Amino acid sequence: MARWFREDAGDAVSAADPFEPIPGHAPLLRIRKRRDGACGFLSPEGLCRIHEVLGADRKPLSCRLFPFRFRQAGEDTVVTVSFACPTVIANEGATLSSQKPELHTLHVAWRREFPETAATVELVRGHRLTSAALAQLRALLGQMLDRPGPDSRPDLRANLRRIAALLEDLSRRRVIGLAPADWVEYLRLTGGYALKSENPLPARAPSRLARLLFRGFLLAALSVQIHLDPVLARRRLALRFTLFRLLAHLHGLGPEAAGFDLGRAIALPLRLDDPTVHAIAHRYLRVGFETLGSGRRAVLDEVAMMVAQLNAACVLAGRHAAANGKRAVDAESFTQGLLESADLSHADAGGQMSAFLTTLSGGVEALYLFPPLAAE
Repeated sequence: MARWFREDAGDAVSAADPFEPIPGHAPLLRIRKRRDGACGFLSPEGLCRIHEVLGADRKPLSCRLFPFRFRQAGEDTVVTVSFACPTVIANEGATLSSQKPELHTLHVAWRREFPETAATVELVRGHRLTSAALAQLRALLGQMLDRPGPDSRPDLRANLRRIAALLEDLSRRRVIGLAPADWVEYLRLTGGYALKSENPLPARAPSRLARLLFRGFLLAALSVQIHLDPVLARRRLALRFTLFRLLAHLHGLGPEAAGFDLGRAIALPLRLDDPTVHAIAHRYLRVGFETLGSGRRAVLDEVAMMVAQLNAACVLAGRHAAANGKRAVDAESFTQGLLESADLSHADAGGQMSAFLTTLSGGVEALYLFPPLAAE
């Protein structure tokens, strides 16, 4: 495959090996990037040279899988999609149901290369969820997310707060201590009431700790983007200095850094009244709730990570909108923000990094923080 690999955007063939070891994950390999940070197999037309010349079946498995993922949730395998793909964000392309033969082929290849045993799904650490309980929780949270607001569309801000209140209740020590069948019955009763209740939501602002943790989470998301800079990636000292300046800026201790101004980013409103922006945010959350239990974390931590990434996407979208002279975050900027924040899920390889991000996500408080920009 080396004949189709390029070190830059030109036509000169590279003599270097197109693949390199993944640090800490030997013997796995990854495709080396070009000097500009793009894939070395990318053609000037934005197409994969391997696909063009040899066909899709000759591409590395990870490339063939994207934007799909296969994850274990209990004894089931769940097909999820990555919001680091513009087509997924725009809800374009063929449906999953129409791609069953192709997905089956990919699933067989994935299981052969990355065999996984049935995973234990937990609400919180130490509290296992049965398949029936997980299915009921997914359905209930999806219904709560879809609850119509005053304009007949789902009020995402209010609905996330209702979900947060329910999850806080379900994770109380006394409730977690219930027998599995009793916990499911408690979920059915309290969830049904929370879904239908017309009582106004209590005023609840995110805590100062939640806001502080979110700045750390935002730094992690920005760090992934900075590491993609092909110049900084080769200059470790400059990279660390840039991250230090960004850390100081996020905590109000320095000026803007790495082209990021937090004040400007969060000053712009997020246009949730824009049908396209609303549809993107709603679709992102719905996919997350429908596939709960397929992550590396307990379900409550999965929800927190999902919403924390959405909150980071809002701020990154604010940066994009401000840089382009916009007065509010529109669908274009929101899409860009979501693409950038979704990269964090690909960088999260488990272990200490995963635990660190779980802490920074802020738990259920992340749901009270949405949206970190002003909503219109």
